[in-house]
Amino acid sequence: MQILGCIGLIAGCGIVGLWQASRIRRRPRELREFLMLLVLLDTEIHWGLTPLPEAFLNLKERSSFPWQLFLSELRDRVQAGESAGQAWENTIKNQQKKFCLKKEDWQVIGDVGKGLGRSDQAQQHKQLELVRRQLVTVKEQAVIWAEKQAKMWSYLGFIAGIAGVIFLI
Repeated sequence: MQILGCIGLIAGCGIVGLWQASRIRRRPRELREFLMLLVLLDTEIHWGLTPLPEAFLNLKERSSFPWQLFLSELRDRVQAGESAGQAWENTIKNQQKKFCLKKEDWQVIGDVGKGLGRSDQAQQHKQLELVRRQLVTVKEQAVIWAEKQAKMWSYLGFIAGIAGVIFLI
């Protein structure tokens, strides 16, 4: 019975470590997908001359969870009459818990909404390009950070379980 308890403790702590590692690995993927969506949004606005609600719908169809929820809420807010900038800010506040992104990531993503719908296509294109460049740098740093942290959490979970078993014995 004691052996089963030890195995259960090690497995439980290991699973928690692996779960945390998977959350850490999601951050670069979420940033990569947002970068893709940003390029598509720029294309919709600058070249397609697509109205924002329709552009958000088109992006939603091309994205995956959790960005689909983000874009869906964003579209609903813009259609309800909110300005694009205000809708962007409010959507970030509501949706950010569904992501594995850090506060710094959201600050850069929040910059997208500052000029959205307020200026002509050329200005919006310039702003989206600037944010895209910033996000590329953030994503590169996130990839390096995630590799280190995910390994640490993977090992740390099992080591904590083993330490717990040693402590209890």
